[in-house]
Amino acid sequence: MGETKVVVRIHGPNGHADLEMLADTGATLTLVPESVARSVGIRREGSVKVKLADGRIKSLPVGKAEIELRGDRAPIRIIIGSEGVALLGLTALETLGLKVNTVERRLEPSVYNQFSLASPTTS
Repeated sequence: MGETKVVVRIHGPNGHADLEMLADTGATLTLVPESVARSVGIRREGSVKVKLADGRIKSLPVGKAEIELRGDRAPIRIIIGSEGVALLGLTALETLGLKVNTVERRLEPSVYNQFSLASPTTS
């Protein structure tokens, strides 16, 4: 199994940018390099504590953006990170209704479970 990379369009108040991202189901939030966030006008709106792959906990800035992938567009919360790192996190994948097929290294639509409550029977 290998990495699944996709090109994602990041939308902000000043326009959009296309960015190759690693689909990372181990990352909760999407991580966008600071230069990309700045170029499309995404502003910092606080920070979150994140646990990095090496176990360190770090506070990183967050902002709001819209992402577009496979013809769907959705608002998400992003982490504004260092240069060279771009991760498409699990919450963005779920928001867009996508899952990672690690065998074929691609994204595909999720199938959602839908449960219904049986109406109570009367005796």
